[in-house]
Amino acid sequence: MEVMEEGNLMDRVQILLQRDLAYYEEHQKVLQERLCSEVVGGQLDFPHHASFASVKLVSWWEGEFVAAFHKPSDFLPTVAEKSGAGTSDDEAEAAVVITSVPEEFARLTESSAAQLLEHLHTLSQEALDHADLTVLTGTLGAAALTRNALWCYNELLKRSSDTSGLSLHNSFKQFNEMVEALAERLLDLHNRLLSLYILQDADSLNWEHNQAFFEGQRGSFIIQMWWLYMQGTREDLWNTVPPKTAQRVFAGMLNESLTILTVRYSQATPSMSRGNLVVIDISNLLLCVRHLLPAICTNKAELIGLSNQNKVVRDIHSKCHELLCCLITRGCPLAILYKHFRKPGDPVPIFSERPVTPAPWYMVVSSHCFTSLPKDKYTTKDLPDKTAVALDLTVLMAQPEASWPLLLKVLMMRKSLLSSLLFHHLIHTNPAKEEKSLRKEAPATAEEKSNAKTCLGFLCAGNCRMKGKDRIEEPMTQTACAVIHIAAMVGCIGDLGAVLQPVLECPTSEIKTLWGCCDGRQVWDEHGHPAWFKALTRIMAPSLEPAVKNALQNKCSIKVLLHGVAQLAECLPTTLYGASQLLEDALPADVRPLGGSVLMQMVGAALYSVMMDLGKDEATAMAEALCNMDKRKYHSQIKEIKHAFATCFEEMGDKGDAFSTVEEVPYIADIYVSHLLLTESGKQALKTIYKFLQHNMKWILGQLGALDPNEVVPPMRTPKLKPPDPPKLLHSMFNIGAHKFDELLTGTWNLDWKGLLQTPLSLTPKKMWTQLTYRPEFREPQYLNEHDKKVVETISKYFSHHHAQIS
Repeated sequence: MEVMEEGNLMDRVQILLQRDLAYYEEHQKVLQERLCSEVVGGQLDFPHHASFASVKLVSWWEGEFVAAFHKPSDFLPTVAEKSGAGTSDDEAEAAVVITSVPEEFARLTESSAAQLLEHLHTLSQEALDHADLTVLTGTLGAAALTRNALWCYNELLKRSSDTSGLSLHNSFKQFNEMVEALAERLLDLHNRLLSLYILQDADSLNWEHNQAFFEGQRGSFIIQMWWLYMQGTREDLWNTVPPKTAQRVFAGMLNESLTILTVRYSQATPSMSRGNLVVIDISNLLLCVRHLLPAICTNKAELIGLSNQNKVVRDIHSKCHELLCCLITRGCPLAILYKHFRKPGDPVPIFSERPVTPAPWYMVVSSHCFTSLPKDKYTTKDLPDKTAVALDLTVLMAQPEASWPLLLKVLMMRKSLLSSLLFHHLIHTNPAKEEKSLRKEAPATAEEKSNAKTCLGFLCAGNCRMKGKDRIEEPMTQTACAVIHIAAMVGCIGDLGAVLQPVLECPTSEIKTLWGCCDGRQVWDEHGHPAWFKALTRIMAPSLEPAVKNALQNKCSIKVLLHGVAQLAECLPTTLYGASQLLEDALPADVRPLGGSVLMQMVGAALYSVMMDLGKDEATAMAEALCNMDKRKYHSQIKEIKHAFATCFEEMGDKGDAFSTVEEVPYIADIYVSHLLLTESGKQALKTIYKFLQHNMKWILGQLGALDPNEVVPPMRTPKLKPPDPPKLLHSMFNIGAHKFDELLTGTWNLDWKGLLQTPLSLTPKKMWTQLTYRPEFREPQYLNEHDKKVVETISKYFSHHHAQIS
């Protein structure tokens, strides 16, 4: 769409909105632009897409800001950096406007925002009138982008000394309210579709019918269609709506629809022919919720019901608990019920108060993760290591956006179990061979073919693609480097030692491969270094760069350079010195490092890398001299460096077991991840590992022993290739994860009814008797044989002794 880029802002805005509305009326959709993937989500909850009108208006606001304050706001990196990254010619022109004043900027922004707000109101009303989800989500994205821009500009006005009394708070508040209102309307629309169309089926809901549904060969269509709709809607929300908003909408859908289903099945009074249908549907429903619940949780404590902080998740656990009680009462065979309720004086564990344990319903449907139902107090610390990691990993990969604190927690929890697992397999993988075979199966993606440095999305600052040496390395090597980088930067010596265990205890046959990098003659061979050594030297390199530049600028000798390195020792993570000592102790006898120590080998490799990156003749000459460094000639300088690193290590100390508290104190992960995200290398390491986990989720669960028994552990996949395709429509329709529908009916899922009746569930005799009276055996005893009639009579007598509680 072409728009006028010159003239008064208000005139341009009026024309822009007129053309945007005309485009909608002609095509019945909103013209949208994609935002850079790097900015989607976050604290401000940026959308995936925003309307062309909102994108253009925000660009014009930036131009007005530059004119008023004579500096960029940094909200639009394309204008601020002038690098051309993600900048169109129109946007570059828009940044050049006449000189203005802050008061004029505030007035124009507020007035134009009011016009856009009115325009979005019109579009949203059209979307609601026609139940058009595409237009509604497009309008929501536009409002979210504009809200975030207004928030940023308002913060800049508050901090500026020249803008006393100026504020955009009212405009921001209006757009924030609009985003919340549109999210509510989106939720209402989905809930109406669910309740009116998905959860209604006259045939399967005809409980009183004397003929079995579908001849008793399957459960009802309702749960199947609900499952399919929830899966499809989750994918749509994740790809269209701002992540946090998408999560809230999906949580509301799941909670509301589960309320309807819980009430329906807990109050159903089926005939003798359809009594089993209720039990089959409830079992299917609980299995479905198990797969949907991770998407709205923030950690494993919420997932397994050991946290009450999230109200919606708490409500869902309560409803699932009610469904489990209903399943037990309705589905338990009469013979087993008779054994538990034949003597009025016998205690029944199911009536006992439920202790603080993981939600029983979740353990029932996730029996491959829980070997038994705990009866005493139980916390997340009591979970087995592999189960704890698998549960948090499941929550992490179900989120609409990457949760960096949770990712860091998963990598480092339980003595860096996952990091150690990943590194062990990655260093024994032949990347070239692995990827050559995989490329035969999958064609190169568009990202692989493209040499562009940016994604060209709106707000792109050029940070969404790999840079420097990482771009030319194999993905497996990148991932191994990333694992070591994170362990060294935020872990303790124990964490790093656990991750490096395969190197420290490598067999004789692999000494040359894993330890050749520590030979003094291999300082120059940066490309031949293994991933773990590359990661350690790359952490060193940025901090040692000042010493190299100073030596080159002043034409100093190697001795002066090494002296400068000693002075910079306190700028490096103390973990590196600890790592060098671990490696020193495990150093093979035939490997002789530079300067006689692994620490000097690491320092030398880092200095060589910095010198070669500078690309100057002087740097190259110094690099060659460094490779030929004689231990005896530079003995005092080497001793000085060792002493400096050792002193820093002793003064600052190791983190010890501090990081083990990451499971108990969530903010610790936030602190460490904020430190990582401040550096480009740390940010890239997190993104690399997250991408690897996306491609290899099932493989990792298989290694942790938490993969569903019905699934085969797939091979490790390279992140450079296309991620595994989502399940086909027919597979999603007839399968719940790796399980087929109606497992309880077919007998492939056998519930331990005796164990369930022995589990404390806080079920009162009154509730249980109410559910029992809904069973057709208790309402229609005339259809039973003499034996079953006697069983029903005995159970009824048992509950008659609890008449005071029941009446």
